[in-house]
Amino acid sequence: MSTNITPPPMPAQPPQPGKKSHTNAYIIGGAAIIAAAIVATGIAISGRSDDTAKPQPTVTVTETVELGATVEEDTAAATDQNADAKVGDQARNGGAVVKVTKVAEVDTIVLAGARKSAGVDAKYVVLKTVVSNEGKASMDLTCSLPIVNALIDDQGRRFDTIEDLYDVADNPECNAQLQPGFDDEMQFVYRVPKDAVVTTWEFSEYDLENEVTPTLVNLT
Repeated sequence: MSTNITPPPMPAQPPQPGKKSHTNAYIIGGAAIIAAAIVATGIAISGRSDDTAKPQPTVTVTETVELGATVEEDTAAATDQNADAKVGDQARNGGAVVKVTKVAEVDTIVLAGARKSAGVDAKYVVLKTVVSNEGKASMDLTCSLPIVNALIDDQGRRFDTIEDLYDVADNPECNAQLQPGFDDEMQFVYRVPKDAVVTTWEFSEYDLENEVTPTLVNLT
């Protein structure tokens, strides 16, 4: 006779922790660390931006300059140089001081020892002057261009001097240097139309580096 004996049941195994729970914990922890780092970086950047944005203190220094004397001196110098003069006045431009002593209109002049005619429809206008050199260098009045000049008539026409002014009788010789502190007589001669009515003489000291405002002498 057989007997069936049923073995007792095996005790239940405790549940094993899953690997996924560890992985999730690592992911959550890493994300928290990254988030904290981002927040800290943002705070640091914000702090630096705030420091940069802060306006720096401004210091204003007020300086009082007295311009009265300088303005008066500059005005006086400009007036002295560029104001209209008339025959018999000393007119200044830079280091050149010129006094027109006489204006003459003639048909002939003595040029290089010979008498030269202006022609049928022309005349010579002769400006007799005294030139004083108050500059820093010598002046060659007849062969170079220490004094830029023009004769102007009532129509606004501008006339240049004739060539070879050193050949005009009683004028300084070519390359006769007028030294600073000295003066000399000088004739500026122009050939103009017979009916021209001259009104003004314009002159300025020759200057290659600067633009010079000419001085005007009223000849009427």
